[in-house]
Amino acid sequence: MQRALIQYRNPNNYELVYEALTKAGREDLIGFEKKCLIRPRYGGKNKERAGRAVSKKTGAEKQKPAKKKKTIRNVHKKKKEA
Repeated sequence: MQRALIQYRNPNNYELVYEALTKAGREDLIGFEKKCLIRPRYGGKNKERAGRAVSKKTGAEKQKPAKKKKTIRNVHKKKKEA
């Protein structure tokens, strides 16, 4: 369980992390807040939010044009032969 807590981001360790946090009495670290380690899968206090992990965008946000990705280009000039 200690190793699973160290590797809490690994999805394979979810059940062990959940069990370890509940045994330690640290259910405050299970949730959707910034300080939480893992999100609840099976309802719990935030049952209404469990299915909505991504916020919906409004029509105005969808219409924004994508910014051009800045790239660094190395331009090599050919040397003139004399």
